[in-house]
Amino acid sequence: MAYTPASVYDSDSPTNPNIGYSTSGGASGVQNWWVFVQTVDIMYQRNNQYDMSTSSLLKSPTVTSNWMDMNCTVQTQGDVYYNMAFSGTSGLATSSVGTLFQPQVLQIQTNTGVSGGFGENGGVSTSAMGIIRRPVRTDAAGTILDPTGICTESVSLVMDQMPGAYNSLYDTSSTVNSVLAQAMGQLAEQCENFKPTLVEL
Repeated sequence: MAYTPASVYDSDSPTNPNIGYSTSGGASGVQNWWVFVQTVDIMYQRNNQYDMSTSSLLKSPTVTSNWMDMNCTVQTQGDVYYNMAFSGTSGLATSSVGTLFQPQVLQIQTNTGVSGGFGENGGVSTSAMGIIRRPVRTDAAGTILDPTGICTESVSLVMDQMPGAYNSLYDTSSTVNSVLAQAMGQLAEQCENFKPTLVEL
């Protein structure tokens, strides 16, 4: 008689992809699983470009443009868990089969009270890991095709270039997502397993 794996899912730790599984052999649904997680952390500083030809002892140089320097750390990790049966968890999970898709959630901490914008300096952190959990993919010979291992990259980006001096009227919640989307796309060029579409914007 087959043993049905008991759920050990802890609702207090919903971002842990390894919670909610059993390794009991012979159970219905026991198979090989691919689990993928990703995080991003960003520190940013807004800078000005000056036209020094307009400066003098009595006059400051003119600000011609401004931009953000972003120092980013991106990490992805892919693992294969052999002969396990996962129960359903939080996120976009299917309890009957144990698959999971949880978007990565970012959080901005800024030094100024802008309306949902970046401000002049601050950080962007991952408040919930992006997670994918599904059965492994194999070729005709049974070889697992899913990438495994850890990729960690530190990347510097120049983003959100605007003419003139910084103006908070142009730095709002309606402009943040497009800047972050561009940054996520550039991070994927440096860490090929990073998935920009897993980030919730």
